Amino acid sequence: MNRYLALLFIFFSLHTGIAAQTPYDSMDFSEVDSFVLSVKYENDISKLAFDLTDRFPDDIDKTRAIFKWITNNIAFDFRFINKGKEIEKPDCYGDDACPSILIKWENDYLKRILKSKKAISDGYARLFKKLCDICYVQAEMIPGYARTRPYQIGNSIGINHTWNAVLIDTTWLYLDPTWAAGNVIENEETGAMMKFVRQYHNYYWLSSFERFSRNHYPQTGKWVVKPPISKEQFFNNPHYFSIEVLENLTEQYPGTGVLKVKNGDSINFKFKYTKDIKLLQINSNIFRNPSLWTTINTSKRKTKIVRDTWAKKKQVYIPFKKQGDFYQFNYVVKDHSLYYLEIVFDYKPAVRYRVRVENK
Repeated sequence: MNRYLALLFIFFSLHTGIAAQTPYDSMDFSEVDSFVLSVKYENDISKLAFDLTDRFPDDIDKTRAIFKWITNNIAFDFRFINKGKEIEKPDCYGDDACPSILIKWENDYLKRILKSKKAISDGYARLFKKLCDICYVQAEMIPGYARTRPYQIGNSIGINHTWNAVLIDTTWLYLDPTWAAGNVIENEETGAMMKFVRQYHNYYWLSSFERFSRNHYPQTGKWVVKPPISKEQFFNNPHYFSIEVLENLTEQYPGTGVLKVKNGDSINFKFKYTKDIKLLQINSNIFRNPSLWTTINTSKRKTKIVRDTWAKKKQVYIPFKKQGDFYQFNYVVKDHSLYYLEIVFDYKPAVRYRVRVENK
């Protein structure tokens, strides 16, 4: 495909409303990605923008260079979040000097980010937009709602994240440099963030709204494109446990994450998954397959994670039908107290649904 031609979306209709591909999914950016590894910040943000993009004539490569440089060089500032801090922006509304005050604040803010090489989502998105502005690539910051937890299914959440949109040719596409940069390891007991692990996720590079709205939803309707997805639909989305699932799960039924059923109902599940699935399981609040791994003490101070042979024998598997990339199976509701179902692919949690068992 010629990247210099006007590019069109190829939408494929899903009964679940999950995804739309973009022509950029198959483009090779290896030359750009390799080049940005050599670019260093030298205390001048305009020079950084020039160094990253001057050799690339088209907007798509300029955008890629900026995006990859940020994800390569800026770490998520989890300590800032753990301390409960918030970004302190100048409160100058009504002041004639407010525009210049805000410009100075932003420039100082971005200098601190580039010096420390740390940011939260506002900083990632603001840096991306600033570098694009310098290069005359049209980009915007989008504050909104980001889904990260299973318990959020069916529940409202507040504004908690910021990402970007960029205009390529005549189409707005979505990207999230924060989530593309890597993962945060959390303390399982307290939920506190412990460590940032840099691991690039291309899923959050130039995505369609349909695909992005699995776990992102904008604050303003301006960024909700056709086919429209309501905020309520977004809050009712299933929970997806990993990037691997998001990348490979291209269709699913039921599409909503909130299942209203009656005792005795048979729920039909159908997935299109591009990776081969050998074993399929279901966990719930009624029954969970035991973990295949356990921790043993090897000395007074050392432990070792080993395979639990007892747990392996206790695994329960779900029979399924496979046709091409489609997987289909049923689950019969047998308990009024059922409130979630977790689909597991090859011992890895994949998708969770919230269940509401209604009285007959």
